[in-house]
Amino acid sequence: MQFVPSEKAIAIRYPSVANLMVDSADRKLDAYPLCNDFQISKANSILNGFFTRIATTEVVFEWTTPNISAALNNNEIFYSVTPVAGGPTFSDTFNIPTGFYTAYDILNYLFGNDGELNNYVGSTDVTWTIESAGEGAAFVTATTGVAGGVDVVLEGPLLTRLFPANELIGNTLDVNVPPAPGLAGIPTINGAIDLRPVRYIDIVCNQLTNNQSVKDASTAPIVRDVLCRWYFDYDNQTPTDQFSYPILMGYTPFYLRRIFNPPKQIQWQTNIPIGNISFQLFDNTGNQHDVENTTNYLMTLQVSEV
Repeated sequence: MQFVPSEKAIAIRYPSVANLMVDSADRKLDAYPLCNDFQISKANSILNGFFTRIATTEVVFEWTTPNISAALNNNEIFYSVTPVAGGPTFSDTFNIPTGFYTAYDILNYLFGNDGELNNYVGSTDVTWTIESAGEGAAFVTATTGVAGGVDVVLEGPLLTRLFPANELIGNTLDVNVPPAPGLAGIPTINGAIDLRPVRYIDIVCNQLTNNQSVKDASTAPIVRDVLCRWYFDYDNQTPTDQFSYPILMGYTPFYLRRIFNPPKQIQWQTNIPIGNISFQLFDNTGNQHDVENTTNYLMTLQVSEV
């Protein structure tokens, strides 16, 4: 008996693909010291046509940019102490050293036993204490040896990240510290301290997205076409610090790879080669994000014939 197949087999030929590998470290460092804005120029085309799609398949960030720095405008604290019963006001401004800080690190740096405020030169009569309240919460207390107590003012953009809005006037914390053994209590935000340098970063290359008719959209005031968006969040549950606050992405340096599956497909015209291309990094404020010159990223762009 002759076997007759019920269906004909269909040969599948996968489309031809090629990779465009981008390394921000390949930029000319004298012209483009930072990876947040650079251009790659070659004598010949970087990639010729004959393809119809570009897709961002993977990105690696080599992140070495601190989350506390002058560039982020979050390292300066103004501190003043005024006796309630009358007397001179002692005031000073100090800068937190640029670096990577967890919530525990920054609270302990400011209010710990050996913290900056307990080492304040202008007045040693205020004693600060920081204690864990458990479950991602901490409590700050202060006492003074000055009769009648003192009025303490702390001011700086960083305070809006540490204290609830109802404790602040703008970015200023005003506390009346009673004389010992009295205590002035200042609760920190329960589980909501966020010291990330950014919430996300968009990698933008207008030369690669201009040909596409379908454009990106966003709820943000400024909308750009992007190659990809890197969210500053880990896929898995993050560890916690000594006060049980989560250690979020950007609190420490990281070298992390992400695969986009499925990747964004960008339309391309087959008769257009890829020539000089420029890349920018924009953060959730819509601004170009300042990074350290040692921060870099790598990106694989896959092009296909269909």
